[in-house]
Amino acid sequence: MTDSQPLVVLTRPAGENEALASRLQENNLNVLSRPLIELSDIGVSAELKQQAIDLDRNDIILFVSKSAVRFGMPLLDQYWPAWPLSLDWYAVGKGTADALKAFDVGALYPEIAGSEGLLALKGLAEVEGKKILIARGLEGRELLAGTLGSRGGLVRYFETYRRDAIKYDDWVLPQYRTFVVLTSGEIVENFVNQVGAKIGHVHLIVPSSRIGDRARALGAVKLTITAGASEQALYDAVLNECRILNG
Repeated sequence: MTDSQPLVVLTRPAGENEALASRLQENNLNVLSRPLIELSDIGVSAELKQQAIDLDRNDIILFVSKSAVRFGMPLLDQYWPAWPLSLDWYAVGKGTADALKAFDVGALYPEIAGSEGLLALKGLAEVEGKKILIARGLEGRELLAGTLGSRGGLVRYFETYRRDAIKYDDWVLPQYRTFVVLTSGEIVENFVNQVGAKIGHVHLIVPSSRIGDRARALGAVKLTITAGASEQALYDAVLNECRILNG
């Protein structure tokens, strides 16, 4: 580790930090990948299988993350050699839409990733009577379902994976030159549960005001809100803060 350079801690699930870590290391930054959430398949129940078979009975399907694509699309792909022509596909952001392209799906997505941006898209403004399937993990946010339901949509979940907290006993965070990238409220809470008051010593990089507000409520002092949760947005924010830090 180069002592003169800041430390950047990446906390997304395993497999989602490598590309960003590589780009940051190319800028001679010290990078520590510490996934705080573990994703795992929950298995295919009879209900989940039936939802996959009945895909064409829906009008809209929404994917809330790349993980929802990773765990959900292989199951759908088993039963649908050609996707239903009447189905409208949506993704929470460009990264999720790009993941869907691997399955020959073109999805609409907001310019700034997030549920709020997704709900602002024209195609989701009037959903009265439409059947909507939300692909996600167990026990995610209720904003999408609640809002679309209030607009008259008939919403169900297509839940294919679970999230479990990962704990570490050896957190060493240099007080003045550490940036921690936290991309969900769940990850923020797991981080605080492990480092306690040290959250006030480090500079957090978060992708939305909602997550930023949660972090502040838990003791964050130094915080940057990026232009979304994409790799590019996180990369740009970290590099900019490092430049400011280095004068």
